[in-house]
Amino acid sequence: MSEKVKDKLSVGVDLGTSNLLIYVEGRGTLFNEPSIIAIDKASNKVVSVGFEAQELVGKVHDKIEVVKPLSGGVIADIDMIKELLIYTLEKIFLSNYSQISKLLICIPSEITETEKSAIRQLGLELGIENTMIDEEIKAAAIGGGLDIFTPNGHLVVDIGGGTTDFGVLSLGDVVLSKSIKIAGDYFDRQITDYIKEQHKLEIGPQTAERIKVKLSSLTGDFPKDEEGQRIICDAMGRDLVSGLPRSVQVEAEEVREVLLACFESIKSTLISTLESTPPELAGDLVDNGIILTGGGSQILGIKEYFEEIAQVEVQISLSPMTAVVDGTKRLLKMEKKHYFGEY
Repeated sequence: MSEKVKDKLSVGVDLGTSNLLIYVEGRGTLFNEPSIIAIDKASNKVVSVGFEAQELVGKVHDKIEVVKPLSGGVIADIDMIKELLIYTLEKIFLSNYSQISKLLICIPSEITETEKSAIRQLGLELGIENTMIDEEIKAAAIGGGLDIFTPNGHLVVDIGGGTTDFGVLSLGDVVLSKSIKIAGDYFDRQITDYIKEQHKLEIGPQTAERIKVKLSSLTGDFPKDEEGQRIICDAMGRDLVSGLPRSVQVEAEEVREVLLACFESIKSTLISTLESTPPELAGDLVDNGIILTGGGSQILGIKEYFEEIAQVEVQISLSPMTAVVDGTKRLLKMEKKHYFGEY
C-alpha cells in the first residue's frame, strides 16, 4: 500500500442543532462548537463560526448577520449549512480535502430527503466520493456504548438542542423512531417567556441558556454550589416597564416548574414510543432499559423522572454531549458490508 493511500483519513460529523462536532481519524474530535455562523452581508464572506459567532448573537449591526442554520431539528438555511461545514473543514484540513477518504455526516431525523441529498452533494463537491449520511439517534446509540447489531432491542432518547428524538434499535438499524421539537432551545424560550411574564424583564437567549444550565432540575433536589448552598442565578436584561437595564434573581424552583411543563410532551411521546414498540423488542427493554444522550440528559433528576414513567432502568450516556460523534468513529471503522447506513 502506498504512503498516499495510508494517509487517507475518515471524517465523522455530528451536524447538530446546537453544536457542530467533527471527528478526524487518528486525531480525535477537532471541532466542538455551536452551530452558528456570522456572515458579512455585503461580501457574503464568513466573519466567524462557533463560539466566536455565538458571542455576536444579539450584538451585531445591520451589516453582519448571525445565523443558526438548523432550527428545531430541521435545516433552516441549507446554504449556511454548506458555508459552516466548508469553513470548519478548511480550517482543519487547510483546504486539502484530498486527505479525506470517507465522510460520514450524522443529521437530525426530521431532515427531508431533498436536504439529505443536498448535504451529500456537498461532500461530492469537495471531491469526497465516499460521503455517507446517517441518523443522529443511531450514532448516539453506538457512541453511548450500545451494541445495536444484535437481535436485541434498545431504546435511546436523545435530548438535543432542536429536538428530542426517541429511537428503538435492533439488528443495526432504527426500527421505530419519533421526534418532537421540545428540547434545549425550546426550554430556553420558555424560560425567557416566564421571566418576561413573572419578573417583567426581557432577557436574551444566552442569558436564558445560562439560567437553564445552572438551575435545571426535575425533582426537589435542586443544584447546589461547592459549599452545599442552593444556587441562585442573576438574570440581567431590559425592564419591560421602564425600559432601563435591570437584574433579578431567579431560583431553581421557578425553572423546575417551567421544565416540568415542557417535559409533559416528552413524557407523552415516550409513552407513545413504548406503546408502539413491537412486543419482543419491548420485552428486551426490561433488561436493557433506556439510555439518555444529548445535553438535556444532564438535567438534574432526569434519570429518576424517566424511570418513574417507564418503570425500567434508565442510564445516562457516559459522554452525552459527544455520543453522536463518538458513534461516527465506530461506524467509520466498520466494513461497508457491516455498515447499515445510507449511501
